[in-house]
Parts: sequence; C-alpha cells; structure tokens
Amino acid sequence: MLPGALLAQGMATGTVSRVAHPATIAGAPPADAPYRDATLPIEARVDDLMARLTDEEKARLRHASGGMSSGLIPRIGLPEIRTLDGPNGPRTEPARPVTYFPTAIAYAATWDEALVEAVGRALGRETRGAYAVADVPARMLLGPGANLARSPLGARNFEYFGEDPVLTGKMAAAICRGLQSVKVSPCMKHWVLNDQEWARTILDVDCPERALRELYARPFEIAAKEAGVWAVMGGYNAVRGHWCSHSAEINDLLRSFGFDGAIYSDWGGWRDTVKALNGGATLESGTAGPDPARDRREAEQVRAGLIDPERAHDATRRNLRNLFRMGAFDLATEADKAEQAACERSLRSPEHRALARRVARESAVLLKNDGAFLPRAEKDVRKVALIGPNADQYHSMIDGSPLERRGASGAIHTDREVTPLAAFVERLGRDRVLFAPGFRFENEGRKDAISVPGMPAMDPVEAARQADLVIFCGGLDHSLDREVQGWGLVLPADRPSLALKGPQAELIRRVAAANPNVVVALTTGAPVSVEEWIDAIPALLVTWYPGGEGGLALADLVFGDASPSGRLPYTWGRRLEDWPCHSMGESLAWPGLLTDAKGERLPKPFQARQYYHDGIWVGYRGFDRYGRQPRWPFGFGLSYTTFAIAPAHADPDALRYAVKVRNTGARPGRQVVQCYVSKPESEGQEMPAKELAAFKSVTLAPGEERLVTFDLRPNDFRYWSEAAGAWRIPQAPCAVLIGDSAANLPVRHEARPHK
Repeated sequence: MLPGALLAQGMATGTVSRVAHPATIAGAPPADAPYRDATLPIEARVDDLMARLTDEEKARLRHASGGMSSGLIPRIGLPEIRTLDGPNGPRTEPARPVTYFPTAIAYAATWDEALVEAVGRALGRETRGAYAVADVPARMLLGPGANLARSPLGARNFEYFGEDPVLTGKMAAAICRGLQSVKVSPCMKHWVLNDQEWARTILDVDCPERALRELYARPFEIAAKEAGVWAVMGGYNAVRGHWCSHSAEINDLLRSFGFDGAIYSDWGGWRDTVKALNGGATLESGTAGPDPARDRREAEQVRAGLIDPERAHDATRRNLRNLFRMGAFDLATEADKAEQAACERSLRSPEHRALARRVARESAVLLKNDGAFLPRAEKDVRKVALIGPNADQYHSMIDGSPLERRGASGAIHTDREVTPLAAFVERLGRDRVLFAPGFRFENEGRKDAISVPGMPAMDPVEAARQADLVIFCGGLDHSLDREVQGWGLVLPADRPSLALKGPQAELIRRVAAANPNVVVALTTGAPVSVEEWIDAIPALLVTWYPGGEGGLALADLVFGDASPSGRLPYTWGRRLEDWPCHSMGESLAWPGLLTDAKGERLPKPFQARQYYHDGIWVGYRGFDRYGRQPRWPFGFGLSYTTFAIAPAHADPDALRYAVKVRNTGARPGRQVVQCYVSKPESEGQEMPAKELAAFKSVTLAPGEERLVTFDLRPNDFRYWSEAAGAWRIPQAPCAVLIGDSAANLPVRHEARPHK
C-alpha cells in the first residue's frame, strides 16, 4: 500500500505487493489463446485479449496494482510488473545497487544520439537485472524527463536535456529506443509545461499556442515519431484550467503526434477518475492495490455513460499494448528467460562502468583553456591539490543519505561512486595529493575525507601554495538540484539565484591568488554564475553530475587520456536577467503568482498561476531576440584539438547540405557539427534568428577530414501560424546555417522548403 504521506509528497515511491500467481485458475482463457502466443503481432494479441476481459478487468487495467507496480490479473496470466523511479537510472532498494550513470543533462551535453541510446540500453538492462522474475519483474523506468529549461534556476534541470526542443527530443528519443530495445518501457515526463518546482502541484500554467507547439510539446512529438515511445507521464500542474491528467486538449495533442502508448498520471496527480479518463489519461499510478469495489463502480460509470465508453476502451487498449510490449505475458518464454539472464549478468558490470566513464568524459564541456593550459603531463605534476566542496562529496545514496538529499526522483542506490579526491589518490598515490575542501556542503565539522578515510583536510590556501596544480571541485549539490518534496507551495523550491552555493567565489579567488595554476571543475545541472572569478583562472570544465565514474573521468581529462568533447545544452548567461523569463519582473512569467489583481489569494483547485510571457523566446532564441551577449553560447565547447568546417555542396530544393570537417590539430578529437535554420518573417510573425534543426557527432584523427551531410525536411522550417491555428511552411527562401555553436556558423546556404 502506498502511504498517504508519500502520496502527499507527490513522489513515485512505494512498494510492490507479493501475490501468488497460480498457473491455472477456474475460468482462465485456454492455454492456446492467441494473446498468449509471443510470435503474433502485438495488435492481434491485444484484440484477442480485449474480447476476453470483463468490464471490471478492463477497469482493473486502468489503475496501478500497488505503489510501484501495475498488472496483476491472475485469471488471464498477467503478473505484477514493477515500476522503478529514476530518470537518471533505476532507483532500487539499498540491497540492490545499480551502476551510477551521469545524469540526463550530461547525456544532452554529449550531443551523441548513438552513445545516449547505448546508455538507454544499459539503463534498461540494469532495470531488469536488479529484480529477477521471481522477485516481481521490473519492466518500466520513470523517465526520461523532457521538460525544457526556460530558466537556469529550475531545480530539476539536471534531469532534463537543456533549453532546446530538438536537442531534448533527440536525446529523449535515443534513451527511449535504448530502453525499449530490452523490453523496458520508458515513461517520458512530464507532459506538459511542468518546467519548474515552485507550486507545481497547485499551479495552472498557460502559454501562447505557438510556444506550446514549437517548444514545449516538440520533444514529446520527436520521441513519439522517432522512437514510438511506449508511455508518457502527465505533469502535476494544470494547463489552461485543467489538470494535466484531466485535459483532453493536451492529451489529444499528444495523440495527434501518432502516439499510441499509455498516459500515466504522476503519483497523486489523477485526482478524479471520471475527469481523467474523459480527458484522455489511461492509468492512475500509485494506487493502494487491487480494488474490486472501485473496478465495479468504474465499470458501471462506463455503462452509464459518465465515462465515455470510447475513452475507456482506448485507455484499456493502450495500457494492454504497453504490457505486451514489455513482455508481461511472455515471462515464461525461453527468449525472455535468456534476455532476463543477460540483464542480470550485466548489472553493475565492468562494461556498464566503462560506459558510464565514457559518458562522463564525453559530456564534460571545456569552457576556458587559456594558453592550452590543459591537458597537463602527469609526470610534470609533483603535487596536486583537490580543493572545494565537491572534491569529496557523494551525489548518490551510497553513503546512506536519504533520497531527499540526493535529488529525490533522480536519486540512485549504488555500490560505487569515485569522487575526484579518490580518483586522483588512486592515480597518483596519496603522497602526491593534497585535500582541502575549504567548506563542505554537508558534514561541515569533519576534519578528514569521507571517500579517502583518514586523509586530513588542509587549509585551502596552504594546499594551493604547496601544489603544482590545483583542481577546484565546485558547483552545486542536490540540496539545490532536486525534486521538491511535498504538496502545495513548498519552499525552498527552485534555485534561489545563479550563485554558487556557499562562499565558493571568494574561495576560488583566494586559491587562484596563491597559485594561478587552477582548473575549476563545476558539478551542476545548469548554468551558474562565474563572473566573480572567471578571469582569475586559466581553465574551466563543466562536468555536470558525472555519475559513479566521474572522478576517474575528470582525471582522464586533466591528464589528456581523453579530450573534452561535450557541448553546452544551454546558453550560459552572465546574469539572471539575461533570460527573458527573469527580465519581466516578478509576475506571471517566473515563478508565477499566488494572488489575483486585487491581492486576494487564488481559490482552489489552482492556488497559483503562471503565464509564459516569454513565449518562444527561450534560451538562445531569447538571447538573440533581446540582444543579450552570453558568457558562452548554446552548443559551445572547446577541445584539446582544433577543427575547421567548410562548405562542400548544397541543394536548396532537395534541402541537402554537406560540409567538410577537418581536424586541424595534433590530437584526435570529436566535433559536434550543428545545423540551424533561419526563417523570414511570415504572416507578420517574428521568427527566431536561428533554430537548431539537426546535428551530427564525428570523431577525427589529426589531419583527418570527413564529409558530414544533413538531409533536412520541409517540416524543419515550419512555424505555428497564430492566424490560421495551423502549421505553415514559409513561402520565401530560408537559410541554413552550419557550424559548431549557435554563435559560430560559418557555412550559410539558401533553402527553398516551399518547393
């Protein structure tokens, strides 16, 4: 049973029940019923089983079977199927640890769809591998998250893929393909306009239709069309006066993308069965368990027409389709047994650890490297000082910390997390490493290291003076980057500012004054302010939340075993007001309002209200529109080598464009080639200066050159016509811009998408 307190927290947290599943039961369908045949097409199996279900069983399929499970109808041979939380990997019990992969924002920073799909497969195998079939099989992972970063302050930005809908959609689709390849259903979230934590469970959100279509719904559309995503989770918030789980407007929009999957509520977000089913949701998550009285009542409501029979029928079909896709009826087949055994062997495997380390390396973004300060020759470093609060900080629950301290829905139980301090000690030996946190995010009174027990903490300035190289490990932790726990207005909610947590800015300046050979490595889920200290240091790496192998990956990068190849999934502003939603005053734009125009508190059910006044001007679109110069542009990232991008050929009518990419440096490296489109003003509507349309990752040896080709489609140039209430293709020529960041697009061609 899911305790009421957990429901009140609004978390996907609970237990699965343990119920015997007899092989034969009176009234069970025959053993040779077509739906039991794993070789038949899924739709034929769904058709056959739908005809065999009672009305009460159909209702039973429209709600969960426990706090974190679904299924469980023994008469038809449907067992209980476990759901695991974790957009950044499966959250299991402490006794069943998993590989700790980097968080989703790191996947976005790789800009590498093939790599991210491999991560999805690994996450699927870990999901299945953590629980044997006899322990209630795990076949659903609650993720990926695909909400956009309107603001750098969004507390769950680390769970998402940044500010751009195309990058977000492509990354989400890649994760979904990987999960689905091993019969683990994703539950892509949160549909839709659930882009902040402030008042999320009582918030009514509205935005211009153009922004909804072009930005916020776009990642879900891409995942539906490119991955055929199996399930989506509705947000807690309301949209235009209707809770997400009740809104036919938004749930039918999702269906219009060709989405044929299930639409789950978030835990506690169902609110009303009649309204939810009539609004197009298909399954209430997190219910207490089997409830025959509810099933009878719901069946009668369908027969009486209170619940639209077509909606109810469609909901049952969609939920069954998802169960068939994840193999819920096929657990006894030899093929499924073999796949399950392979998943159990891969749990916490060396291969998965190696993949996690690779992602941590390839997602790291080198933002500054004056005088080619990095990489350093290991033999030339006599002593290195690990300074700063993240040198010896865990970001998983490996130390027994509660999930509230480790990101909540993004928290992971693991048996391995190598901190930067532990990694450098492992690589160089204890006598060559100095440790000086300066201050700690937690365990403030501790005088020695946690990850290297007994290693004393020095004064940071003295450690800097004694070292040849300083690695300042700073940024944030999950006390700021996390899902908010609770119902209603819970404070603190999103990040309070762009500032680093605690006195880090002052500490960096003091350390750099003592020793200018400083590399700052930032752990963060989104941009933070660097303005107070960026000019005092030669090198800056953003490592995001790099997972269990993150410390080792940092050492690889510092000493040149790998070249940084990550690119920013955000525009990195200089001040908070650079983001349009923060330059409109404290109003409906961010974070929202709790009172009406007269100052009276808003009535239930929506006690907070927000309007997206920034419209389509989110991220680099807004920086361009308002002439704001970022510290670093969207898509930016340095390397230990250099690249040149030159035009090759173009066909403006066929929308095919090719460029030559050459490694002009002395080291191998990976370049991310980015293709943007620029559209003329149409129907009096202003267009962004550029919009990401496609990207490709290419790894080159020194001197190597490769042709990179983009085949665009007319829809890559479309815009939402406010006058027509429909998509339109510009009738005038457009432009295609190709380069390596939103601010460096040296190749420009004409495009004629209307022909």
